[in-house]
Amino acid sequence: MARSEQFAAAMEAYDQDRASDALRLMESCAAQGDPVACYLAALWRRDGEGASPDAKKSEHWLKELMRLAEAGSAEAQWELSSNYRWGGLLPVDHTAANHWLERAAENGWGAAQHHLAWYLETGQYGYSVDREASEAWYRRAFDQEHPETLYTFAMREFKDGKITEKAIALLAKAAGKGFKQAAHVLREHRH
Repeated sequence: MARSEQFAAAMEAYDQDRASDALRLMESCAAQGDPVACYLAALWRRDGEGASPDAKKSEHWLKELMRLAEAGSAEAQWELSSNYRWGGLLPVDHTAANHWLERAAENGWGAAQHHLAWYLETGQYGYSVDREASEAWYRRAFDQEHPETLYTFAMREFKDGKITEKAIALLAKAAGKGFKQAAHVLREHRH
C-alpha cells in the first residue's frame, strides 16, 4: 500500500520533533484505514508520543488494526504477524504470528510470502522444514517482484562465486525497488 501525503507529513513532523502534530496527522491516517498508521498511532499513544500516554486510545488503534486484518487487509495481517513475532504492542506469540503471516501470504503480501518461504526453508518459529512449500512461496513472492525475493533469486544465479548477467538483472531490479543489499552487491561486483 502506498502511503498518503498525510502519512508522509506525519512522519516529517515526527522527524522534526513535532510529536503532537505527528500524532494528530497519524491518527487521521489511521481513521482512514491505513494499517501502518493504526500501528503507529497505537504505539505513540501507548508511549506518550505527542500526548500523555493513553492506554485506552492505544487499545482503540490496536483494535482498529485487528479489525482491518480480520476484514482481509493483507498489510494489516502482516503488521499483526510482525507484532506478535517480535513484540512491541503485542506480547510475543508465535502461534498468532504464524496465523497472521499465513493469512497475509495467502492474500498476496509479498513480504509475508517471502518470510513464510524462509521459515519453511529453515524450520523457524514452529514451522517444519518443507522445501517444496518454501519454494512455492518464494515463487509467489518472486512473481510479484518482492525486492528481497529478487535478491534471494539473484544470489542463486551466481556461478562459482562469480556474478552472472541474470544475477545482475535481478540485483538491479531489487535495488531499483529500494533493497539496499542488492545495490551493495552490484557495487561490489561492478568495480
